[in-house]
Amino acid sequence: MTRPEIQQLQDQQAYLTAAVRALLEGQWCGGPPSGQAFVGALDPNLTIDCREPILESETPPEINYPDPNESMPGQLYSWTCSACACDWLMRAYGKGFNPADIYNSREQTVYAIGYPNNINSSYGLMDGSGSQLQRVLGDVGIQTAQAWLTFDQVYAIAAQGRAGCMSGGAWYHWCGIRGVDGDTIWIANSAPGYMSVWNNLNRTDFNRLGPFSCVIVTEA
Repeated sequence: MTRPEIQQLQDQQAYLTAAVRALLEGQWCGGPPSGQAFVGALDPNLTIDCREPILESETPPEINYPDPNESMPGQLYSWTCSACACDWLMRAYGKGFNPADIYNSREQTVYAIGYPNNINSSYGLMDGSGSQLQRVLGDVGIQTAQAWLTFDQVYAIAAQGRAGCMSGGAWYHWCGIRGVDGDTIWIANSAPGYMSVWNNLNRTDFNRLGPFSCVIVTEA
């Protein structure tokens, strides 16, 4: 990893730390030093629908949880892991293009992402942050947020039953986030065994294969 890349990761972690502190201090929305502002600094192109915490006297919004056991057959082509992860997430919420035929659903997902400009056989997903996956998910009513997260952050999110997709920079592979299993992150992996990862991602492998860009569902 080069020095600029290390500095970028340090800056991103600083923004994440500042965002968490702002939220704990009750500064949720608006300009700096709010949590919304610091999260927005991580990705200026990210659209954030900031909502203040719900008071006990108010009725909380309904949370729709996905089916973590939704199947994830192996991918047919080495470059389609991102489409497989995106399609799995949509099917887990009952919003896949063709749940009755997973491989047809994946093909439709590839074209929805944008073949060949946004995804192709030479490079896979062109934007490793997952912005095109977010667009496709948003089009079917699954709202997401993207961030570069640590193992502990992903584990905490997954432990709440919240799903998503993630990709490791050194892994060059996308998978779905099902939940947690013991002290590991339980994943939907379309290439089980690739780089010694099957259905669970432990802390050691997470650090070995990162940094991880995570697309987390915020509303569905």
